[in-house]
Amino acid sequence: MAQFGGYGGGYGGYGGGRGFGSSMNQLPSTPKKPLTPDQIAEEQTKWLDKRVKLTEDQSISIETINLDYALKLSDYQEAFMKIHANTRPTPQEIQQIRETVDKWQTEKEEKYKGILTPEQWEIYQKKKKGMPYAQTSKN
Repeated sequence: MAQFGGYGGGYGGYGGGRGFGSSMNQLPSTPKKPLTPDQIAEEQTKWLDKRVKLTEDQSISIETINLDYALKLSDYQEAFMKIHANTRPTPQEIQQIRETVDKWQTEKEEKYKGILTPEQWEIYQKKKKGMPYAQTSKN
């Protein structure tokens, strides 16, 4: 009898097909804990610094803005989850959330614009879609 894959003793080719050598983890993975607002602000600030080379003063200002925004989002999410602990949000509520978050993101970016140089702002505009934990506005 011919074997496809050349190994496996008739049990599914290489690895045997019986769980031996499978690439699947055998232990359940532990879900990641959500980041705190402080961690989110730090990640976003590091991301921006890596791309536009913030000065120390800019870094402090940007991290403060990011922390304010992350805290606001966290509080909003927590309140929303309490309201909808046992129900699904309506399409209108989802739209309202999007509009609120977009408004806050636009406000955050206006603050960025006042801190970054024109060159830094241009780089940020080109790269912002890759920013961690951010809903980028349509600016």
